[in-house]
Amino acid sequence: MKTIRDYILYLMSNGKNFFSKKEALSTLDLNQNQFYLQVRRLYEKKAIKNLVHGFYMIIPPEYRHLGSLPPHWIVDPLMKYLNYDYYIGLLSAASLYGATHQQPMTFQVVTDKQMRPIKLGRVRIEFHCYKDCSLAVKEKITLPTGYANISTKEQTLVDLVRFHSVCGYLSNVAIIIRDLGETCTPEALTQVIKSEKMKSVLQRLGYILELVGFPDLAKVVEHELTKRRVYETLLKPDFYIKKGKRVNRWKLIINDTLEIDE
Repeated sequence: MKTIRDYILYLMSNGKNFFSKKEALSTLDLNQNQFYLQVRRLYEKKAIKNLVHGFYMIIPPEYRHLGSLPPHWIVDPLMKYLNYDYYIGLLSAASLYGATHQQPMTFQVVTDKQMRPIKLGRVRIEFHCYKDCSLAVKEKITLPTGYANISTKEQTLVDLVRFHSVCGYLSNVAIIIRDLGETCTPEALTQVIKSEKMKSVLQRLGYILELVGFPDLAKVVEHELTKRRVYETLLKPDFYIKKGKRVNRWKLIINDTLEIDE
């Protein structure tokens, strides 16, 4: 192999869609200037894309009209290259579980490091930093490119509340929790919330679970909160109204009405 084009054809023939600059230079007899010149030509033909510095995605011909492979195929190879902990989460996890009414145009990934979004044709990947990412309960999904981590349904419930401002706010979160909660179990939710450090997230989650009709799941959250010192907080912390009805069970001030479609 003498060129990057030869190299990516070889990789694709072996079922691989990603490569690093370091890997390519160690395989091919190219200097850095030659490497970047050939990469630029392939980039102009939409055959490859630089995801982060030094890590490239190969775009097969059948995906070039989209400008990218599907985002959930990309995340695991990218995060392994960066050595970051991660999982597919929030609206994207809910969508893969069939619990959203429309496909989100932003693909949401939770990771333990701050990262800039990556634009991929019609979609972009957004990264949301959660320092306790390693403690989150995850499972693996099988993809044509291998595997990817995804939050369990129960972990997704908690994360939707934690990151409600990037999930359409609490009214939208409540609708998704109503849909997703049907297949969640109290036993699995118990495992998730044990490691949740933000009591206010659990207070809001418990209130929403009760509101949308999952009393068994709400009891699990209430039981966990009885083990902690809980203080009164706002249902919508970033809302301009700071007053409202008090709900003693969750120690919440209901400073806005959640609009939940039937």
